[in-house]
Amino acid sequence: MLAGFTRIRLLNIREIRTHRLRLFTSLAVVIVSSALLVAVLGTFGSTSESVRAFNNAISGSADLEVAAIADSGVDQSLAGQIRRDVDGAKAVVPMIRGSVVVDESAIPLIGSDQRVTSLSGSLRSAVQQENSASIDIDRLRNGVFVGPGLGLDVGQKLTVNGVDVEVLEVVDNEQAAGLNNGRFLFAYLDLAQRLVGLEGRLDSILIVTEPGVDVGSVRKQVEEIVDGRAVVVDPDFRAKQAEVASSVTRDATLLVSLVSLVIAAFLVFNTMNMAVASRRGSLAMIRALGAKRSHLVGDMLGEAALMGLVGGVVGIPFGILAGRAVIASLPDPPPDTVGTVINYHLPGYAPVVAVLACVIACVAATSLAARSVFSVSPVEAMAPVEVSDASRRRGPVVVIAAMVGVAGLIASWVIVATVPGRPAILAGVVYLVGALLVCFALSNPLTWLVVRVARWFRGPGQLASVNTERAPRRAWATLMTVAVAIAVGMGTSGALDNLVSSMSKSLDGLGDPDFYVSSSSSASLPLGPILPPSIRGEAAKVPGVTEVVGGQWAAVNIGESRANVQGLEPGSRAPFMRKATPESVEQVLAGNGILLSNVLARVLDVGVGDTVTLATPTGPHDVIVRDTVDYVSVDSGVAALSQQQLGEWFGREGDTYLQVITAPDADPEQVQKSLEALVAEVPTTGNKPISVYTGAEALAATQATVQQAGSFTVAIQWIVAGAAAIALLNTLLLSVIERRRELGVLRAMGASRKFISRMVLAEAAAVAVVGALVGVVLGAMMHLLSDRILSVTTSLTVIYSPRPSAAMFVAIAVALCLVGAFLPAVRAARMNISESILNE
Repeated sequence: MLAGFTRIRLLNIREIRTHRLRLFTSLAVVIVSSALLVAVLGTFGSTSESVRAFNNAISGSADLEVAAIADSGVDQSLAGQIRRDVDGAKAVVPMIRGSVVVDESAIPLIGSDQRVTSLSGSLRSAVQQENSASIDIDRLRNGVFVGPGLGLDVGQKLTVNGVDVEVLEVVDNEQAAGLNNGRFLFAYLDLAQRLVGLEGRLDSILIVTEPGVDVGSVRKQVEEIVDGRAVVVDPDFRAKQAEVASSVTRDATLLVSLVSLVIAAFLVFNTMNMAVASRRGSLAMIRALGAKRSHLVGDMLGEAALMGLVGGVVGIPFGILAGRAVIASLPDPPPDTVGTVINYHLPGYAPVVAVLACVIACVAATSLAARSVFSVSPVEAMAPVEVSDASRRRGPVVVIAAMVGVAGLIASWVIVATVPGRPAILAGVVYLVGALLVCFALSNPLTWLVVRVARWFRGPGQLASVNTERAPRRAWATLMTVAVAIAVGMGTSGALDNLVSSMSKSLDGLGDPDFYVSSSSSASLPLGPILPPSIRGEAAKVPGVTEVVGGQWAAVNIGESRANVQGLEPGSRAPFMRKATPESVEQVLAGNGILLSNVLARVLDVGVGDTVTLATPTGPHDVIVRDTVDYVSVDSGVAALSQQQLGEWFGREGDTYLQVITAPDADPEQVQKSLEALVAEVPTTGNKPISVYTGAEALAATQATVQQAGSFTVAIQWIVAGAAAIALLNTLLLSVIERRRELGVLRAMGASRKFISRMVLAEAAAVAVVGALVGVVLGAMMHLLSDRILSVTTSLTVIYSPRPSAAMFVAIAVALCLVGAFLPAVRAARMNISESILNE
């Protein structure tokens, strides 16, 4: 034991102390790779975890939830029936869950009665403070309780959805601060119903069962009482809906995450391989002095594992900061949507995966490099690194790598063509691994290209080409870092750009009307309330208006999935009308079928000609799927029925928006002013304001929402690009460090500092050119494959289109090569000649 510690102190620790820069350079890549994995894995599920945390805080210990089928709610009397007829129900809590606008921000509204204290969750703790307060019952009719995150004061009066309310209490305790970051508003049932326009109705009913009672039997009793008028689900179904609603963003993020895992492993592997290879001479010397191979290998693997562990752990906080920065960059939700605060949630497995990946990559790279050192005699291994590295890769290893790599490339396309749904994302990982193996097999031709390109740079270039010929593996490792950085940038950003543009194209028809008169702003779907019937007739009388077409959107729970259903009339200007076949549109307008988005068709597992059973407040209805189309994924997807059918089935007769068509010679500004004046003083359910905006504004706002969804993944993609850039700089620095003796000999032979600098830059430029060429080829193929992957996983047709940003990634990578080589080149030129020669 003592001998082992002495050996480690004299050999490993001494090596670390005398080569600090090499240690820090290698460690930096490990840290960056760990941070990359933590950032990506942490941001991946933050949206659904935030919704789950908020939902759990509200539902508490509830075992079942009776949720309204549509946003028109369920009859309040249903709670009394359940309370009276279900013996195993300990508590039946009526709930209003909506949103209100406070200071132009969307704030979640929670409404209930005194039974809310039966829920053993954060909501009960948050409002318990007011229960003990001596507040006049009459004041509760117009009084609200707010969280500390809203910045309101006790006694402050404000208007919420057209209703004057007073802040009775600021619930300032730990539980309230943790409930949506303290951004919530609680009102007793009567006031909450008035604020959202659901007088006599509820959004949901939470049920807490008696201890020891079988929840399944209670569910059956509740379902019999509900009798199809609502859906009976687990309370966490909203978190599942959030996962499905963000499926496009999540699938794109998952693709980037898996790519990040492969890239991080490759960067660590490459860097550690170069670092260990640079110690070849010192290890050979120790072997020649009688050290056992097993001892040296064990010590090196332990050192590598320690470096992976330290780098992985140090990278965790940097990854958390990067992940938080991504979440902080997300735009605020529109004022008329539910304002759940998206917080950064780090899953417990993320740091473990990051550290393990770093340790495994470090140990694997060290094992491979150690094998090349210990597989030859000490005399051969004592040759300089560049001499020992000059042997070309050949033999069965190259053949096997080529065969496996080609098989991986073929398999990636087979997977994306045959595997349905989210597992198709694995095609991206298979492609990257296959591409790296093929490039490994082609290392000789690639380094030959670097040699030829280096000779373009005259004298310094000639010497740089000789250096590359003598150290082809070092050149290959550096050019592959360049290629990987470009390929990942081109592939992921190009696919994400195509996804966003394809989603925007799915909105064709939305901007056709000249104006919209809507129950919501242009930034969100007009889900309600229903517009007063008089507005339609008055709008038709406005000078310059030639046609007014009504329609509505309704949020509907289909089982545990949530969809937005559009009611269409003849003459409607909508994406469904433009994209579906004329025959299917005619059938739907006649009340004989339904149109589905491809996303919703995938969720429901149905296709054209299949029958879908819709649970509605008026009972179940069977309807035939007439066509499926590309449409932006909102919630679980979107569907379209005839306006009359939607109103009758879901108890929502009327319009939530009007499409206004004007004459060609009409004055748009005057028409808009007339429409705004028309709706200014018209009261609506819940006293929500009525908006007037142009068709172009509606299209632009929806496209902006789509781009915001894509910005989440794009932000993560930039983290990947940043990690690759740092790794590239460190790889270049490491390549100069391991050539310190060689550069010192050149200086001793009379080479000027300027010549040394130009030689290093020439080699870097040659590597950059070849690496960029390889990266463009790999990136273009990855871009095309990623488009196919996203088409499969999102059920949207992602159309391939080369992006101008590809040139930017090439330029940045080449610039990083030159900049990354310039600083080491200057340092190399200024090195003390004697110290450089004696370094090894």
